[in-house]
Amino acid sequence: MNDLVAAEWLKLRTTRVLHGTIPAAVTLSVAAVAGMVVSSHGPDLETTEGMRRVFSVAGAGAIVVLVVGILISAGEFRHGTAGDTFLTTPDRSRVVTGKLAVAAVLGAAVGVVTAAACIAAATLMYRSESATLTLSASDVWLAVPATALYTALFALLGVALGSLVRNQVAAVAGALAWLAIVEHTLVNLVPSIGRWLPVGAGQAIVRTPLDGLLSPPAGIAVLTAYAAVVAVIAVRAEASRDA
Repeated sequence: MNDLVAAEWLKLRTTRVLHGTIPAAVTLSVAAVAGMVVSSHGPDLETTEGMRRVFSVAGAGAIVVLVVGILISAGEFRHGTAGDTFLTTPDRSRVVTGKLAVAAVLGAAVGVVTAAACIAAATLMYRSESATLTLSASDVWLAVPATALYTALFALLGVALGSLVRNQVAAVAGALAWLAIVEHTLVNLVPSIGRWLPVGAGQAIVRTPLDGLLSPPAGIAVLTAYAAVVAVIAVRAEASRDA
């Protein structure tokens, strides 16, 4: 398995996937945090609720990491390298498992970098709004593990989805449409349903101040369950395929 993980990491870092998408994920999250600071009132920024609101969008880049996960698996079929991969490692379940492992680590790493960048950006933006970000506050540093977990689980979902669908364009388009339209609508208009979906669970993890969301621990459990179930389905489905 170590050799498979090393091979998957070599594929990933020697392609252009990381060169544009990972900086995009960080930039998107930083822009979201900066926008949240600017749109808030100065005195409110220093409150616990204000800080939670600002850092709840630090996970905005998770959607980009989801796309990266899809590219890791579905990209092999798009570029015709899947055949060579499966000839080298006939046990397809191990191949998918290796991709999932790489995606999870990559997602967590991107989450940590993103959260750190968001904290740095928020510190500067607070000053521009004549406010002070209390770096000793737990609400600030909780953004790091929360964002890392959020992006890691979305990366796993991306790999599993890409493995199941195989068509890279269809997988990316379908995932973005579902997240941006269906889930966004349900989370905001029908929270009793939306909170149990992946985006709603993810927003609970990063403690988005919306009514009706699950608690952070419950959000972790729900999103982890989604990632685990879809990953298991993807591994078993790939193992049973002939082409």
